[in-house]
Amino acid sequence: MKFYELPPEKRRALLASQGLELADLDSATLAKMDQLSENVVGRLSLPVGLVTNLVVNGQSYLVPMATEEPSVVAAANHGASIFTQNGGTKVTSERQGIYGQIVLQAADDFELADFEQSFPKLIEITNREFSSLVHHGGGVRQITVRCEHELVYLQVLVDPAQAMGANKVNSILEFMAEKLAIFPEIKTKLFAILSNYPSQISRVKVQLSVQSVGGKTVAQQIALLSQIGETDPMRGVTNNKGIMNGVDAVLQATGNDTRSVEAACGLWASRHGQYCSLSSWRLEDDMLHGELSLPLALGTVGGSINARSDVQENYQILGSSITSQQLAEVVVSIGLANNLAALLAIATTGIQAGHMKLQARNIVATLSANDTEKQQVLSLMKQDQNYTQAAAQKYLIEIRKAK
Repeated sequence: MKFYELPPEKRRALLASQGLELADLDSATLAKMDQLSENVVGRLSLPVGLVTNLVVNGQSYLVPMATEEPSVVAAANHGASIFTQNGGTKVTSERQGIYGQIVLQAADDFELADFEQSFPKLIEITNREFSSLVHHGGGVRQITVRCEHELVYLQVLVDPAQAMGANKVNSILEFMAEKLAIFPEIKTKLFAILSNYPSQISRVKVQLSVQSVGGKTVAQQIALLSQIGETDPMRGVTNNKGIMNGVDAVLQATGNDTRSVEAACGLWASRHGQYCSLSSWRLEDDMLHGELSLPLALGTVGGSINARSDVQENYQILGSSITSQQLAEVVVSIGLANNLAALLAIATTGIQAGHMKLQARNIVATLSANDTEKQQVLSLMKQDQNYTQAAAQKYLIEIRKAK
């Protein structure tokens, strides 16, 4: 049998026979994992931390973040706390749908005008075929078309309702493409597939008193750092990485597709012709104004979201009735909170001091020591503000000598 045809227990046994040591995993958990992916041999767990009070459009949220990076959760809480002191974030969203693309090869006598006349009927037939999506508030909304030489490009806007919608949109596009391919002047279908082009944009704004960020001088520094990120791609990409730290952590916790969002945000950062920071900060009349817009094609149902008990637990924390639009508004707010915390650190103490303090726990976790010794080492590292691996080893030796 091929590897993918083996049950997961036999795959693990095969790896063990090759000298690989795998952590114990009970059969029930292994069976659940096998239903979610391919060639399954184990699982990867991430800690879930909370942002304890994020206020978005007047509503307070507990926000789960799945990440092994403690500084990401700490930064999100810091930024969210400052936002809350200033009334929280204001977010608006454009949620018309997500894009699909169909590309056809046309004959020399192709007439675009005749072709376009078939679109209203095609939308009607497609929505009837996928009536379950229409029943939940979604469906095909619009088709636009352009021709380049013998190629016909169709952009299809589909409302996926509360789902991410990738699989459903692909099924819709394949159905539509088969109908279009029989048009007399169409030679062949080249492809029909979802596009991760930026759509479903969420925009967050905050207004912060300069006192809440440490004074006017600090606010001026934040605005200057933002200005640099808008003109210097080297700074811009690092700024955006800090934003995506928070965004990805919430996406992971809620079972959403980090890869599609990352791809769309990368393009969104270049939408003005040059790569730049996704966020913007400016100082006006002793108020620091922050803005961030992100393409967030998210879902709260469907795919693996409903199948994963860990993800469902996180939705209970967020609020089981949360909509995909509300989730996107939470995510973009977390992105801006992480961004503010990073800019604050750079403008004041520097990014590394706080980062290494939080990373001390990860360093201590790698020590060959018992729990009591690890706690003592961590206390000494914090006391001396020395957060290196060498320091941890030194403190451990000293503790054991003292015994």
